[in-house]
Amino acid sequence: MDISRYLKEIDNIQNSDLLCRCCGAKVAVLSNASESICNFCEAFVTYDHANVVHGSREIEKNLLGMQNAVADGKWEEGVQYADALAATKEPHFLFGASAFYRYFSDRIYNGIDYSLPGFMYSNSEKRSDEYNKNKFNAMANISKSKEFLFKAIKIMNGTASQDPEIIFLHFMSEIKLKRNVLSKKLLNDIKGSKTPDQIKSYSEMVYGVATGDRQSEKYISDSISKGIANSIYYLSKYLASNKREIEASIILLTEFVKKTNMPMAYFDIISLKAVGNASYLEVY
Repeated sequence: MDISRYLKEIDNIQNSDLLCRCCGAKVAVLSNASESICNFCEAFVTYDHANVVHGSREIEKNLLGMQNAVADGKWEEGVQYADALAATKEPHFLFGASAFYRYFSDRIYNGIDYSLPGFMYSNSEKRSDEYNKNKFNAMANISKSKEFLFKAIKIMNGTASQDPEIIFLHFMSEIKLKRNVLSKKLLNDIKGSKTPDQIKSYSEMVYGVATGDRQSEKYISDSISKGIANSIYYLSKYLASNKREIEASIILLTEFVKKTNMPMAYFDIISLKAVGNASYLEVY
């Protein structure tokens, strides 16, 4: 695929004043959109959500504290803020805290050093799920991430809310747990309700790429037209599903990360380079 057009789209990505109510991240967009999708946790974001972030000193402290820890690479310092958000038992905050733990897990997992001789005890500690070795090991963190998603889903199931934002949050939770049958049901609800176009377009794209839908490229183009920067990330996933396009995927992700700092994209670059090297591809 000729990716030159998409590289130009990446050049147009800009920071916005949108602030995610789930995780506190600032959102980068492809246009001056008043609504978009968070680059950190993938929640739907509007300008009104900044009022939630700044709605109380406690919530503001925890959301911004978690994001500052991520930005500084001091993940362990962010745990107290993520746990405090999850303790509210509010599905949006559980969703944001889940994203934090997922990326914390990826950060530890990708810190494994395969050049170490012998049994590589330090690597074993990072991946071990034994609490007395390292309570923030990769397995423990991904388990915590899933725990928060399941708790968020349980709360959302109990409310029977028709709010499109809640349905979308539920949909993304199921997607992240790879429960595609439930995701499909929620996607139908999203398409059949009075849902913002950004949510409809993004949901179709995410589900299409996750399930290998042949119309994925069409969904990606539509999402790009809505000004959603994350569309480039899903384009890279779509390309990476074809081993002949791994190089193109890495090039797109590398430029995309420079504009958005999306952890998910950063860790995908590491994984794709490993696949490329194993396949004797020229990777960057």
